[in-house]
Amino acid sequence: MHCPYCSGKETKVLESRISEDSLRRRRECLTCENRFTTYERAFYKFMVTKKDGREELFNMEKIKSGVLKACGKAEEEPVLALTRRIEQKILAKKQNPLKTTTIGKVVLQELKKFDKMAYVRFATIHKGIGDTKLLEMELELIAH
Repeated sequence: MHCPYCSGKETKVLESRISEDSLRRRRECLTCENRFTTYERAFYKFMVTKKDGREELFNMEKIKSGVLKACGKAEEEPVLALTRRIEQKILAKKQNPLKTTTIGKVVLQELKKFDKMAYVRFATIHKGIGDTKLLEMELELIAH
């Protein structure tokens, strides 16, 4: 870790705290003795297999975007907490590559608990529901 003040190469960690999605460390430069804070977040690199067989890198931003669209005008903080839960459940699968259908099921399970309308919005895209009879069947599923 380089010091942001003097570019010194040696620092010591004074304190570490775990926050919701990162690790906060308070550091001190051994050269200039200035203190600074760093935030660390794990980077996961795994592949996702699309429905057509193509593979691409996992991108949580795509899931967040879909969840935000499905939730419409819901308050931001609960939606962000929801996406963190979804991310944790996806990572807990420990599969590489992971199928988009598996990811979609995790998202649908969490949306069903969070907001039934958001679930329906997401399901119509994920499951490709274009027929009113299929939509009625899906609505019956969440009603029970």
